[in-house]
Amino acid sequence: MEKTLNVTGMHCKSCEMLLTDSISEIKGVKKVNADSKKGTVTLSYSDESILETVKKTIDKEGYKVV
Repeated sequence: MEKTLNVTGMHCKSCEMLLTDSISEIKGVKKVNADSKKGTVTLSYSDESILETVKKTIDKEGYKVV
């Protein structure tokens, strides 16, 4: 499965790397691409239930899913 989330608060490559690294550690996430210019995080994952964990991780890092 693949999903693109709109995320506010990303401003630079460091923001992208922080989110990519954090989300990549979640079991079941296959691929992550954070794009600060578009304000999106696109991910491939194995199970729908992972999305809540991803959203909580994004919030924990100081960004907001909209």
